Amino acid sequence: MKLPLSRMSAVLASLLAAAAFVLPRGAATAASLQPVSIANTSPGLQLIVPQVALKQGFFAKHGLDVTMTMVTGDAGSIPALVSGSVNFAIMTSTPALVAEAKGADLQMISPLSTYPEQIVMGKAEAEKLHITDKTPLAEKVKALKGKTVAVYDVGGGLQYQLEALVSAYGIKPSEVPVVGISPYTSQVVALQRGAIAAIAPAVPFGQVAVKSGVGVMIANIWGGEVPMLRGTPFEVMSVERKWGKAHPQTVEAVRAALQDAMTFLHAHPEEVVKLAHELQPKIAVDVQTAAIGDGAGYPTNTEITGEQFNAMQHFAGFSGAKTQSVTYQQAVWQH
Repeated sequence: MKLPLSRMSAVLASLLAAAAFVLPRGAATAASLQPVSIANTSPGLQLIVPQVALKQGFFAKHGLDVTMTMVTGDAGSIPALVSGSVNFAIMTSTPALVAEAKGADLQMISPLSTYPEQIVMGKAEAEKLHITDKTPLAEKVKALKGKTVAVYDVGGGLQYQLEALVSAYGIKPSEVPVVGISPYTSQVVALQRGAIAAIAPAVPFGQVAVKSGVGVMIANIWGGEVPMLRGTPFEVMSVERKWGKAHPQTVEAVRAALQDAMTFLHAHPEEVVKLAHELQPKIAVDVQTAAIGDGAGYPTNTEITGEQFNAMQHFAGFSGAKTQSVTYQQAVWQH
């Protein structure tokens, strides 16, 4: 039986009202979301904040349909952003500053985590040098002299972090040669086979190597073992300056979603562990729980202060990078 036009209009209005009632306040329909692309550099737990924003719907809440593309470290993310193939990119702060000093027009819009490195020496190598968990940090670091260490990508942030650490203990970076091995799981395998003396992966892959009996922790930088590398933003989200200036509302929407994710992470670390296990099911939950901890390695807000920028510059200079010409106004998003 056909309904009168007036009755059909009334029914349609009721259905639309009901649909509006069940949608969360501020939620956007799929058709209204703005497509945004982000280059992601690593499956490490140091980059869980954007994943939380994606999983918990915070990007969608702020009107964004985010696609994350995995690239190989800073060597992949920086060119992707400069070329315009992505709108935003995750990178480490020192290579970002180096790129800026060389003429790239990038701006950091938010911190994502602090220094995530965990340097592990192969078990056989450590035993030969009488290195154990109880060996003083300085002695363990000095044991890296002359040893080849695997990093995720040569020229990337983890290499800078390694070089800053050995420099602090009187070792020239050239005395600790590096090779690039990715992904992190391949570093652990190479260490197990004795193909490499030590590895410098991001959290939690150093803990994975130790827990599996493959190696001995030399320096758990993520865990706060190295005072000079505590608290300063290391992983950041960046945008190309001209694109950001042309799309300020999109930049602020990404920042708002990341802020929601940070708030959620600090309020519900157990939920973040569940997400981490979904993303990396082969890593034991207790390792992920220990790595995430109380969230101390993650920022509480999206601001990068002048003091934090100065700390980034200090670290970059200490690790040998030439970034002194880059200013806060150049490198950090001004909103």
